[in-house]
Amino acid sequence: MNLNFPSHFHRCFELLFLDDGEMEVIISQRCFHLKTGQFLLILPYEIHSFITKSQSRAQICIFSPDYVPTFQRMIENSSLEKPFFNLSLEAKTLISRTLFKDNSSLLEQKASLYLLLSELMGQTSIIKGKKQEQDLLHKLITFIQEHFTESISLKSIAGTLGYSYNYLSKYFNDNIRMSFADFLNETRVNYACYLLRYTEKNITEIAYLCGYENIRSFNRNFVKIKLCTPKEYREKQSQPFIDLYPVNEIT
Repeated sequence: MNLNFPSHFHRCFELLFLDDGEMEVIISQRCFHLKTGQFLLILPYEIHSFITKSQSRAQICIFSPDYVPTFQRMIENSSLEKPFFNLSLEAKTLISRTLFKDNSSLLEQKASLYLLLSELMGQTSIIKGKKQEQDLLHKLITFIQEHFTESISLKSIAGTLGYSYNYLSKYFNDNIRMSFADFLNETRVNYACYLLRYTEKNITEIAYLCGYENIRSFNRNFVKIKLCTPKEYREKQSQPFIDLYPVNEIT
C-alpha cells in the first residue's frame, strides 16, 4: 500500500503489478510512470526505487533467475527498452492465480513466468551491450543496506571505500538523486515501518534498532517522511504487514 522505497537492488527478478493508483519507478536512473493494471519487470542487479505521490496498491513477486534460465541468458548484460507492459486477459487470470498465491505448484509458477515473459517481449525489446558501469553505486548501496542500523556517515564510508568525501557526496547526489542523509533516513524509516507493523517492540526500542541515537531524531525524521508519528502509524495498521505489502519470493 502506497509503496515508497529508496534505491536498492537484488540478485532476483522483481515483478510488480499495480492493482490501483499510480507509481513512479526509477530503474538505473530512468523514470517510468506506472498506471493501474500495468505490470513492470525489474532485472537482476538493476538499481531501482519506488515513489507513490498520491496512492497505490501493488502486488510484488520476487523470483530467482534459476526459474527462467532461457530468459536469463537472453537478457545477460542487457536491459529492457520498456520494462512496463500489459497482459492479455487469459494470461492475467493465470498469473494472478499462480504467482500471487501460496498454494500453486512449482510447475504452474514456472509456466506462468514464461507466459508472462513471452507477452512482455512482444511489447518491448532488449538493449544489448554492457549495462552502465555502476560498481561504486552497488558498493555504496550494499554498504548502507548492511550497516544502516549502525552509526554511519558518508565521510566514514568514503574512508572505508577509499574515496574522497567531496567526490563521493557529488557522486551520490548525481546517481541517487537525493542526499546521503535523506537516503539513510528513508532506509531507516522504512525498516521502522516494518517493525511497527510486524512486531510488538516499543517505539523507543525500534528507534535504536533502526540506527537512531535518540528518540527525538527518530520521531522528527519519521514524521517528515511518513507525515504521521510512529504511534499514529502503528495504530493505523489494522492488518498484518504481510497483507498490506504482499510479496511472494520464489527462490
